[in-house]
Amino acid sequence: MTATVTEQLSIDQARSYLLKRAKARGVQLEVYALRNTSTNIRAFAGEVSEFKLQARQGVGLRALRDSAWGYSFTENLAQNALDRALDMAVENAELVAPESGAGLVAWAEPPALDLYGEGLSGVKVEQKVQVALDLERTAREADPRVTSVPYGAYMDSDSETLVGNTEGLSRGFKSLQAFHFVAPLVSENGQNKMQRDWQFTREFTELDPTRTALKAVEKAVALLGARPAPSGQFPAVFSGGCLADLLDLFSPMFSGKMVEEGKSPLAGRLGEAVASELVTLVDDATLPRGMNSRAFDVEGCPSVPVTLIEAGRLTAFLHNAQTAARAGTQSTGHAARMGYQGVVGVGPSNLLMLAGKTPDAEVRAGVRGVLVTGVSGGHAGANPVTGDFSLQAEGFWLEDGGVAHPLEVFTVAGNILEVLAGIEAVSDTVEWTPDAVGAPAVRVAHLAIGGN
Repeated sequence: MTATVTEQLSIDQARSYLLKRAKARGVQLEVYALRNTSTNIRAFAGEVSEFKLQARQGVGLRALRDSAWGYSFTENLAQNALDRALDMAVENAELVAPESGAGLVAWAEPPALDLYGEGLSGVKVEQKVQVALDLERTAREADPRVTSVPYGAYMDSDSETLVGNTEGLSRGFKSLQAFHFVAPLVSENGQNKMQRDWQFTREFTELDPTRTALKAVEKAVALLGARPAPSGQFPAVFSGGCLADLLDLFSPMFSGKMVEEGKSPLAGRLGEAVASELVTLVDDATLPRGMNSRAFDVEGCPSVPVTLIEAGRLTAFLHNAQTAARAGTQSTGHAARMGYQGVVGVGPSNLLMLAGKTPDAEVRAGVRGVLVTGVSGGHAGANPVTGDFSLQAEGFWLEDGGVAHPLEVFTVAGNILEVLAGIEAVSDTVEWTPDAVGAPAVRVAHLAIGGN
């Protein structure tokens, strides 16, 4: 290393420097490094209302002393700052209690994933701005009932992730994302409704702001003329996006960490039937178009598809190295942290309920009940420890499987495991959410509805 004490190193150089220093001191160390540049452009009333270019990089350190983890991080990548961060990680490890299962691993090689490609190569800032303007303008002009477009943006991200440890692990991958979303407000006869649509890709040329804007307006206008919902138990169809939102809210119940802490309704149920035989749920970080795809997790463990529920039977939990060791199993590659500042926990990547074989129209066939297209209030109304939920919802009343009219906001209540167990039909198409959760539409025999 020939850099001066105060010269800023690259994240690759910083990782190498820290691991070399740790080995010289006899310290077991893991380094998680991240570099990210991003663009965020918002438009309102035909003009650019916000333009942000941001670049961040830093390293997170995790030192292991006597089975205790000590954390630190720094965004200053000069050698003297890296030395201080290493000292702090070691000191912090001496101040905390040891944890069973703690250790560093030199994992096998990860899969070869192209999460970068040529997506933003040669794309000018003016082109990105035009996407944001086209998105807002198309939504605003699509229907006379559109009163404004308060939310809409173009965003992209170019990132590099590196992991290394003193056991000899050294790996990295690059990822690129381009994304836009829009949420127009529509009004008629005193009713105001808003819906969003979005698109994610790794190739800028695939973005279609016109389609996204028209779809968002179409979904918002469909909710105008809403009538009060009835109260009681009714047959119900969940749209794919709505079921995905529910699965997102309850994804912590698949965490090995939550299971060992007794905070999951699935604890002790491996091998048991926990859902309808029509339900197969996987978490797959290797999907080429997955928003949260990655070659390896934050500990460097290779990514592989993990089947959590297979034909209704609970087959696995998500683990990092430490929770897996305590459970007597292997890491599933789901170590997660909130950037280089965070501590290591367990988290999903691309959570997906597999599609069935029933066309969408047949899922709703003959139903006199509700079509639930969205839920909200999950921060207070969903309990992943018990599986219970009571959430605000929106959707439509169905008569003989056809949409009769939209419904005013109503409440849906139940338990996620009872919903999964009660699924009678699964559609053959999957709808994804911006939180990287995908699901098909499903029909259940009974759902508790609370109207106005």
